[in-house]
Amino acid sequence: MRSRPATPIDGIAYGASQAARVAWFAGHYAAGRRVLKPLPKPARPIGPVPDRRTLAAAMLDLFRSDWANIAAGLYDAPAAAPGNPLRALARSRAYFRDLPAVDRRRHGERGTTPADDPAFADLPRYFRQNFHHQSGGYLSEESARLYDLQVEVLFAGAADAMRRQMLAPLARHLRGCNTRTAALLDVGCGTGRLLGMIRRNWPGLRLAGVDLSAPYLAEARRRLGASSRLKLIAAPGEALPLADASQDAITCAFVFHELPAKIRTRVVAEMARVLRPGGIVVLLDSLQFGDRPGWDGLLDLFPHHFHEPYYADYVRADLPALFGRHGLRPFETRLAYLAKLVVFAAA
Repeated sequence: MRSRPATPIDGIAYGASQAARVAWFAGHYAAGRRVLKPLPKPARPIGPVPDRRTLAAAMLDLFRSDWANIAAGLYDAPAAAPGNPLRALARSRAYFRDLPAVDRRRHGERGTTPADDPAFADLPRYFRQNFHHQSGGYLSEESARLYDLQVEVLFAGAADAMRRQMLAPLARHLRGCNTRTAALLDVGCGTGRLLGMIRRNWPGLRLAGVDLSAPYLAEARRRLGASSRLKLIAAPGEALPLADASQDAITCAFVFHELPAKIRTRVVAEMARVLRPGGIVVLLDSLQFGDRPGWDGLLDLFPHHFHEPYYADYVRADLPALFGRHGLRPFETRLAYLAKLVVFAAA
């Protein structure tokens, strides 16, 4: 956790670093639109869509909330300096090289998918898809290297700030706890982006991440390094290889909208099983219908522009009822730009 109070200089550095991120990733988005050919309009009715000014104001609100949490000492500011610039440029080039293939899938070219590869026959079929039309779905090394860049481009540099909203309820929950004995599980940990944020702020926590993708777990290991207090496990969220009542907190970011309804139900049941009494589940995922009524058209359009076969069902799902059936009650809900944070507590 933060070792000193935030200063005005810290605030200026934060603002400058986030502005630079937005410029970098929004620039990728704008350049990418020159490559991607327009799609025909959906045949079904589309709800209202916010204008650019409304979207920009909501993004600014997200960064203000992020900085307020940082200034309050709930979690540390992100590093102001970017990572290895040569690596960033290499990934940028790879991102643009891949865009024509993504565009062909957007326009109906099927090609091969992970579902066609017998090497993945042991994985659930719902997982063996080219989500977002990305090459290799979640099952190639190239996809694992590009994923975080792709997500930040999609959200114009705001994806990490949305994820950091999850750290605030964790900070309140862990306050006064002995973090050396506390355990946290990240369901669908992917490349370890969220786990890295959590470990940076609570280095003593015992952490575990589960994911079905071997390449994404390999990328997470490369990013996070080896540690006796971190386990990365190849397993589905609907069959967690963990003991009952073994976790003090569970996180799950941008996973539920990529699960069929029956699987979401099983994942929640597993979360409830492994969570200790008094523990919390911190869920971050897409907005749902009605969260921002003037934005519902974005939710209509998203599965049209991206391959998201379970998204339309997710945005209509009753999350409090789903978690409530397994003894988890919601006690905090917060909108964060294009995402929604919901925190559930076990009795």
